[in-house]
Amino acid sequence: MQDTTTIKKIFDESDIQFAVPSYQRAYSWEVDSDRKQVMQFMNDLRDQIEFTRIEIDGKIQRKTYFLGHFLFETDKHNSNKYWIIDGQQRLTTVIIFMSSLISELEKREKSGEKIIDLDGKEIRINRLKENYLVKDECSKFESVSYDNSDFHQIIYENNNNITAQSASIKRVQKSYDYYKNELEKLTTEDIIKLKDCLDNTIITTFKVNDKIQATQIFAFQNDRGKDLTSLEKIKAYLMHKIYSASFDLKSAEADIKQIENIFSDIYKISEEISYDEDTILNYHCTAYLSLSGTSVDRVKSWIQKIKSDKCKHIKNFCNDLKESFITIKKIESLAHYNSHITDCLLLRNSSSIPLFIKLYRYNGSNENAIQNIAKQLENILFKMIYTIADYRTDNIPSITLEYQGDIENLNKKLIEIQNSGFQWWWEFSKNCKAYFDRNNWHYDSRIKYVLWKYENYKRQMKKLHMVSPIDFTNKYAKKNLENTIDHITPQNPDFIEYSEEFKEKYLNCIGNLALITWGNNSQKRNNDPVKEVEKYDCDYISHQEIRDVLIKDGRWTAVEISNRQKLIIDFVINNWNLA
Repeated sequence: MQDTTTIKKIFDESDIQFAVPSYQRAYSWEVDSDRKQVMQFMNDLRDQIEFTRIEIDGKIQRKTYFLGHFLFETDKHNSNKYWIIDGQQRLTTVIIFMSSLISELEKREKSGEKIIDLDGKEIRINRLKENYLVKDECSKFESVSYDNSDFHQIIYENNNNITAQSASIKRVQKSYDYYKNELEKLTTEDIIKLKDCLDNTIITTFKVNDKIQATQIFAFQNDRGKDLTSLEKIKAYLMHKIYSASFDLKSAEADIKQIENIFSDIYKISEEISYDEDTILNYHCTAYLSLSGTSVDRVKSWIQKIKSDKCKHIKNFCNDLKESFITIKKIESLAHYNSHITDCLLLRNSSSIPLFIKLYRYNGSNENAIQNIAKQLENILFKMIYTIADYRTDNIPSITLEYQGDIENLNKKLIEIQNSGFQWWWEFSKNCKAYFDRNNWHYDSRIKYVLWKYENYKRQMKKLHMVSPIDFTNKYAKKNLENTIDHITPQNPDFIEYSEEFKEKYLNCIGNLALITWGNNSQKRNNDPVKEVEKYDCDYISHQEIRDVLIKDGRWTAVEISNRQKLIIDFVINNWNLA
């Protein structure tokens, strides 16, 4: 393998094989997120094809495209196999793109079209497949082990009807579909130009023969502003520090291998949860290291303070980090159901999750005690969010950092905070109560949580099943089923002109607001609610209350709004101990 080469040449060796080690993160490039790296890859190639060949001094010259640097580690047992240490996202995308391109060319060839390259020679598609995909039944590229079976089906068998077992395979599917759809729109000539551009794309490579050298190079390269996640930077940094702190090469390699195995588990867990890896890393650092600085800075600062047994501390940190990922997975599964933990997550993730990481670390066998702590925490968060005061102190992260497992003492501390807040002069409960009964403006996204809790309170009284957090947050449903806030009597009515007093005191208060889906909200428009009473004839008990009042009173005025507001405020006072 040459130091400076092309994409085509690195695949051209007949027995060569590239593989992603399990301690690397799985495929993460997106099609439809803000990052859209998959689209950018295609757009970059498109930008090049107009200038792939240019005339210089009467001769046709190829203008090159540079795809970056790649770092490989040679497999100890197979000199033709290379583990991708740096550059796997780009190389994986190359394979996905070439697979979709080859599939499109095959389809056109079967329809009777001749596939001709830019030099006028017929392209042998089987040879192209052997170069990039499979040679003598050996795949040229392997994904991370837990994805490789599905990856093989999509890329080598063109079977995109599999049920993806991980988020990374879903991204592979989306990327493959995107490229296929885009290539279908192009002429064969333009497809060949794209292939030619990618074939001749320049890359630089560096090959090492052992993990220690690979670790040093990767850490050096990626400590200088490259676009990696914080978790990837931390992994490289920890491996490098393990090497620096080890007494001999043998122990260093064994320790690095141990960290690789831990990160292999971390990345696998990461694919099974919705929180991104850097968010979890940040929560972990908040729980265990410090409260200020980036995650990378906090880890580096912590390591610099270690005076002895640095390798042991680093390995313990990695194991604790893995446990935090496991805890997040557990928390996320619990969050599908109504519980005090779920309530805390809905109110404020940043304060809640680090504390739950610590609680499950020290008190994981005592689920009832953890739920009780969550109940106290939810009460505190509620009073901080729903208040007329300007609270700028949140000591929950500091309490979390100090926590070492004494759950009874923690419970006492949180009960005290519920009453007095974090500062002696706070009027915690009084200011929260005032938000509801002295404040006339509740029309913002925060009030959805209160109306959801009120709905479930009513359901509980009737012994009905409660609206789950999944249904409330519309995690899996369509946009038109998402819960939003609706004015019962509309903001801009077509049947009456509101007085200034009504607009100021009643229009936007909680008594005139209901939890409703987008679909229903778009249907209601600006009509008199009395004439649309059937809109409240639904499963929500709180809507049935509104319906019954509309039918009984035949109107929806300041009186009805005040009565409904009192019902909700009485619930709030009792539920969050505001009396």
